[in-house]
Amino acid sequence: MYYSGAIRTLTLLWLWLLAGTAFAHHSLLTYDPGEIVEFEGEVTNVFWRNPHVQLTVRTTDEDGGERVWTAEGSPVNAMERAGITEAVVSVGERVRVTANPSRLVEDEARLVLLTLTDGQSFVLNTEAAAALGLPAYTSQAVPAGGAAVAGAEGYPEATGIFRVWTNRDRHWVARDVREWWARTHPLTESAQAMLDAWDPVADDPARQCIPAGMPEAMLMPFPIEFVDQGDILVLNIEEWDNSRTIHLNADPDADMPPSRLGYSVGRWEGDTLIVETSRIDYPYFNDQGIPQSEALAMVERFTLSENGTKLDWTATVTDPETFTEPIIMPEFHWDWIPGQEIKPYNCVVAE
Repeated sequence: MYYSGAIRTLTLLWLWLLAGTAFAHHSLLTYDPGEIVEFEGEVTNVFWRNPHVQLTVRTTDEDGGERVWTAEGSPVNAMERAGITEAVVSVGERVRVTANPSRLVEDEARLVLLTLTDGQSFVLNTEAAAALGLPAYTSQAVPAGGAAVAGAEGYPEATGIFRVWTNRDRHWVARDVREWWARTHPLTESAQAMLDAWDPVADDPARQCIPAGMPEAMLMPFPIEFVDQGDILVLNIEEWDNSRTIHLNADPDADMPPSRLGYSVGRWEGDTLIVETSRIDYPYFNDQGIPQSEALAMVERFTLSENGTKLDWTATVTDPETFTEPIIMPEFHWDWIPGQEIKPYNCVVAE
């Protein structure tokens, strides 16, 4: 078989783990990281769209019985930045799939390793790949950690925070998000009841291509871009094609209607941009069903590093209707990598 022997090419699409604990991206927690399924078959459909690439693979057992699997990969933009395009796998090709099975949907799995007929193998989940003893290295086109950029001087595109920033931290992962929240940030009784009633298949907005609202909109492993428009700063976020407006020196108590991304007022303290956001009309605090109310208020701090190559983010959230105490969000950062740009997200609901 062409699958035997040494793996010729391993491509690491994603850094899954961030130091510390927090959330998962889209429906990743619906897959069981402790279980592995392997199957071989013919690709009958390639869904090359966000929020995640999907392959449909038809398998045949020894008795001639057929089974059709849905294998979910990474978002399109992440795959393309890793040098993997739609042409890598085609309808009609035979593949071998190593994957984490869904806890909720029969014959659905999250890709760990995809092996093609020419012997190339692509690692799409580093944590699970490490458990299998597979070597892990990255072929991403951008330098890891931005280390190749010594400083911002000499680059005309670098003006303070006003440029494209690439997130090097994986969207936070906790295998049991409910247990983590109960241990670290207790919910109110009403919020806990809403979380218990949440259906990750029927209620997940990402599965319906509904753009994320605040604060979830900021918790994505995709590039962001600050644009200076004088008294207004625009923060473009690649995932969901979100665009936030930050009003400088504005009245935080202005009579503004609630919206999905809320009303944001910013001010400068040295190289740190402080943004206060309220009036958020979005039902979920994160993508695992934790609710929120319109009473939620958020304070973010964006701090530029001394050499101008790193942008740190911290945030505190209060919502007395949801949380019994303020929420200190885990810290993460973006790196400046010259030449990066915001790509269209173009989410499409899979049929």
